Amino acid sequence: MNYVKNELTGPRVFVVVDDNKKGKIHLTGGYAKPEMNKSMCGTKLGMKTIVDARDIAPREEYRHAHRWCKRCLGMLDFEGLDQKVLFSAIEFSAGTYGQLVVARHISRNKPKLILTPTPEKSQWRTVERD
Repeated sequence: MNYVKNELTGPRVFVVVDDNKKGKIHLTGGYAKPEMNKSMCGTKLGMKTIVDARDIAPREEYRHAHRWCKRCLGMLDFEGLDQKVLFSAIEFSAGTYGQLVVARHISRNKPKLILTPTPEKSQWRTVERD
């Protein structure tokens, strides 16, 4: 697959959630790990749950940066803009991911988003692994 710089769409990025809620939240899929056997930063996934990013990233409970792996978020620079937008509500001390990263692509700052609560775990769109 050819990588086109600043493309708008690309392979889907998934979120890796630790079931005990104590570990960092990692990312997999996309250009970095299309086989989804490790996270983007190289951490082994083990028996963690892989969830569609639309169910986790843009939700109120997951907006704090301390819950996310910073190396995985840094690897999002190599993904399509449609995948970066999903993570725009994550809050860092300097601003949100949307203000720091996504706004450069669309050349204007956005106000903070009003987010909906996370759906029940039974409603998550999980991915079955081989």
